[in-house]
Amino acid sequence: MQFLPCFLCSKQLEKRADKHGKPYFVCDPCGIQLFVRKKYGIEKLQQLLDTAEKNEIPFKQAAHRVYQVQALLSEIDGTKAQIQKLEKEIGFFFPEEDKVRAHQALKLRLRHLIEEFEKFCGGTKNTE
Repeated sequence: MQFLPCFLCSKQLEKRADKHGKPYFVCDPCGIQLFVRKKYGIEKLQQLLDTAEKNEIPFKQAAHRVYQVQALLSEIDGTKAQIQKLEKEIGFFFPEEDKVRAHQALKLRLRHLIEEFEKFCGGTKNTE
């Protein structure tokens, strides 16, 4: 089976064919539909899919790195949101000790996530 990644969510889009045999792709979560209708486009699509099959291992490795970056960024954003939420709940004059400790732990976690992200991206940095 031949696939393309959705450019919004990276989900694999399965190649389908309409009643005339022309290829199209649909991303159910995003609602994106990709139709290829002209002969030249269909030929180029087939070349792309053939090349992708030959280079499947490097493509999967690259996709895995992209997913790791997306996961780290999502966790960083989520941790930041939790920190902001706790900052509003802690209280100024009579701070709740549990919330203060949770806030400190989240800030430490955020630092570790950013360090992990920097290490991960440092291995893929351009050194021009």
